[in-house]
Parts: sequence; C-alpha cells; structure tokens
Amino acid sequence: MFTVTRQRQFPDGENVVEVSAGGLDYTNPDALGAKYAGEFEEFADPREAVETAIQIVRDWRKDSRSRVSIGVGSTLGMTLPFSPDTFAHARAWAKQAWESLEKCAGCGKPLPDSRKRWHENDWDGLEYCCESCATRAAEFEAEEQAKFEAEESSSNS
Repeated sequence: MFTVTRQRQFPDGENVVEVSAGGLDYTNPDALGAKYAGEFEEFADPREAVETAIQIVRDWRKDSRSRVSIGVGSTLGMTLPFSPDTFAHARAWAKQAWESLEKCAGCGKPLPDSRKRWHENDWDGLEYCCESCATRAAEFEAEEQAKFEAEESSSNS
C-alpha cells in the first residue's frame, strides 16, 4: 500500500506532499489534516498515488502561494522525512515500485497484504487478490482437466 500525506517537515518547515510505501502506519508523524482529495488514502498502485500527490502539490501551491515539493519513499515504520524531489523522479520511483510489486496470478493487480490473499490450492504457489480471481482460476483448471481426460479417453478407445 502507498499513502499520500501533506507534511510540514521538522525542523525546517518545508512543505512536502509525501507518498509513503507501507500504508498509513508507515507515514511520517507530522502529517497535516486532510484537505485535498486523496490525502490519507491507501493506494495499491504507486503510480496512482504519485499522480494524486502531484495534483495535491499543484493545488496546495495555488492555495498557499508557498513552496511545496513532492517526496517519495519508505519510512520503514520510523520517522524519516523525505527529500524534496521532482515530479519526474517521483514518477520514475512509482514505476519502479510498481514493477517490483507481487501481482495477482488472475488479474495482474497488486496483491494485498499476505494475510488477505487467496489461494486456489496449496501446491502451485499461485496467489490471488480476491476470491473471484481464485475461483476463476479453479474453474479454468477444472475445464482444462476435463478436456485432458476427454482426450485421454477418446485416444484409449
């Protein structure tokens, strides 16, 4: 998960819209209250989180007429203010983060937390984002098995 927050960083007072990897529990503690769409939301797709953060930077700049930057990264559960970055750097970070995410074997979306994943069976190691994807995989496997058995019985006759 990726979370977008507005921060007034300590001790210099820099205004930074941060995209934190790891969800709400992994954001820096000095977040300002939500004012713009997308703040404090958890995004499965880091690219969507970064685009939301970019829009918040633009809106905050208009409203405050002060310097506002974007920052991306991971606090690893600690306090770790992010360095101000460019939009291009944030988008490149999001692309790399997206490519490194584990994806659902059914639909290709990012997998949720390991406790919320689905498995069609226990032996193939495939994981799914939801019950629907796991069910479709099981149905496909059953159809393929039925075809194979039909071919085997017709070739043995």
